Formats: sequence, structure tokens, C-alpha cells
Amino acid sequence: DLLEKKMDDTLIGGIQSPNRKIQFKYKLSAENFTSKAIKFKLFESMPTSANDRIKVKISDVSVQPAAKDWKDRKGVWLWELKLEPKAKQEIYYSFVVEYPRDMNVGGL
Repeated sequence: DLLEKKMDDTLIGGIQSPNRKIQFKYKLSAENFTSKAIKFKLFESMPTSANDRIKVKISDVSVQPAAKDWKDRKGVWLWELKLEPKAKQEIYYSFVVEYPRDMNVGGL
């Protein structure tokens, strides 16, 4: 779930900064509706950049993954979790995408 999206159009002395920053905050949720404990793998595709002018910084990960770039798949994170009966697990993370103001970045 997307919890928050903020665009930072910082002005420095009344002049716009040369870069734009967009901050995202997400929540992943898993719940065990069975009467038995379960083990499972949760995968999430994290943002990456193939362009040197676009910077992505992931932060505030509430539960560290078992693997980042799982099996050499860039941006794929893996959590190996165990949930007791009727239990719920939430994982939070944030990331910032920074890119030049004059650049048009689709999908944000």
C-alpha cells in the first residue's frame, strides 16, 4: 500500500533547486488466516535506476530482508517470514527518487 507521496520543490533564496525529489512510503502486509503456523517468502520489487542522472535511495526499512537483489535480479528483495495462526506482519519502507528538474521521468 502506498502510504505517502511527497514532492519536494525546494526553493533556495526564491530560486528552484536544480533537482526534484519525490519521497514515497509503502507498507507490505501479510496475514495468516489459518489455524497453523506458516512459513513463506515475500518478494518486493524495489525501485532502481539505470540512468546515472536518476538517484534512488531506499531507507527506513522496518524489517530487513533475507536477500537484496535476489538471485542477481536487481531490485528484487526477499523476506522469509513465519506467521503464527491469525497473526499479521507489516513491513514499512521508504524511498526517495531524485532527478534533474529538466528531466521528464515517467511512472512517478
